[in-house]
Amino acid sequence: MSALISLACLVVLGGMWADVYTAPPTPDPADTVVTTPDEVARYLEAYVPDPEPGEEPPVFIPTGVYIGSVEFKGPYDVLVSGYIWQRYANDLPQDLDEGFVLPEAENIRSQKVYQVQQGNEELIGWSFQATLREQFDYHKYPLGRHQIWLQLWHPDFERNVYLSPDLGAYTTLDPAALPGVDPDLVLENWDVQQSFFSYRANRYNANFGIQDYAADQLQPELYYSISIKRHLLSALISRLIVPIVILIQLFVLVVVIGTDRERLEKFGVRPGAIIFTCAAFFFAVLVAQNSLRTELQAYGFVYLESLYILTYFVILAVAINSVLLVARPNLRLFRDHDNMWAEVSYWPLILLTLVVITFLTFY
Repeated sequence: MSALISLACLVVLGGMWADVYTAPPTPDPADTVVTTPDEVARYLEAYVPDPEPGEEPPVFIPTGVYIGSVEFKGPYDVLVSGYIWQRYANDLPQDLDEGFVLPEAENIRSQKVYQVQQGNEELIGWSFQATLREQFDYHKYPLGRHQIWLQLWHPDFERNVYLSPDLGAYTTLDPAALPGVDPDLVLENWDVQQSFFSYRANRYNANFGIQDYAADQLQPELYYSISIKRHLLSALISRLIVPIVILIQLFVLVVVIGTDRERLEKFGVRPGAIIFTCAAFFFAVLVAQNSLRTELQAYGFVYLESLYILTYFVILAVAINSVLLVARPNLRLFRDHDNMWAEVSYWPLILLTLVVITFLTFY
């Protein structure tokens, strides 16, 4: 019966993991993904205000992005490099600045690499490298997903100037086909799932010192996002070895200890000495958990830590069990069936707890 319950819990737990891991990526709820010129036009029509009498009409600058490399420099720092280009029509205001701003990036380096006249417009392209400081959610580690995004402004954002995605520059706009991402991009321990342009209407609580700038008005801003998913196998192998091995060793101790003196002598085990063994296990798990937290630097607990916390409780339970065997050997729990109840309930309780934690975390 115990084996059947354990097997059922493993099947349910595996099904939950598979369901979460294979689920399609979802953009930020605040984003409006645009993949066609009609979608771009409808969004800008809805959010770009009509000019007041005497104001210049809105200006739209087609902008494209091509990402050549992405590298995590820390839990919340991403180094991105590639190309950004813009098309400026000949009839635009002559005093309009050229270029782009990455307001959420730091250590930005950009260089103009080409500038050509094409028909009635001028094409300008820059190579760039920037470190993005972004708030990633590690709560569901290692089954989590991230979105790396570039927020794009025009230098003359105080004027009625807006960026629009240069959709015609891409051979496909299907997010799963990764438009704007180098096919040979290498992102260690991650799978790139989607890339897309989107708009987000942001409102700011400052006017940046610019007179007549409507700080509290929604501003439609262009984003280019890349959805990534962590390689599950490498994370599980590196982070599950310690707690799983210790849980197996604790189970061996539970099987061996009991009121049968002959069995204890055969294995050379003394119930009192198990307390010191449990203390060593505790510090081994503690070191492994601290290593995980140092790597992620996440706020609060992450999903995988639930196994570490559960292992602490199992260590404590095994220690208490060994103490009771020495101090109260005549308890009914031990007198009738030795320590069989602990052996039978060990794995079902652990796996059932993990199923409940997984359900509460992901559903």
